[in-house]
Amino acid sequence: MTNQDPTYEPNGTQPYTPETDAGYGEVASTNNEDFTNSTLDQTTDAQQKPEVKKSFAGSTWVALIVGAILLVLLLVFIMQNQENVQLQLFAWEMTFPIGAGMLIAAIAGALIMALVGGVRIIQLRRQVTHTNR
Repeated sequence: MTNQDPTYEPNGTQPYTPETDAGYGEVASTNNEDFTNSTLDQTTDAQQKPEVKKSFAGSTWVALIVGAILLVLLLVFIMQNQENVQLQLFAWEMTFPIGAGMLIAAIAGALIMALVGGVRIIQLRRQVTHTNR
């Protein structure tokens, strides 16, 4: 046996193999796994941070921040688009800044969306009240 041989033992004793001492390998690996698992559990528990549950107030706060950012962007858009344009809708003709026209169109779209959503909510409430009777 030489130093390059993985089973070489410099003190002359027989190297460990599972065939020579089956009981030793089982006990050592079991104890090592138990120690490793308990150590990992302790470090994992110490490193884990408590989870914070989502709340309605937190979601509202995020929505307000997003709304404020969109409002600032909308105001910048309106201020940069001050050219007067002529808008036509059926028989009506209007002349005002294009930024204001875009704002009016966005508000009209939001109102239509809110109206459709409101009608759907009313339908669902009626359906719930009729099925509970």
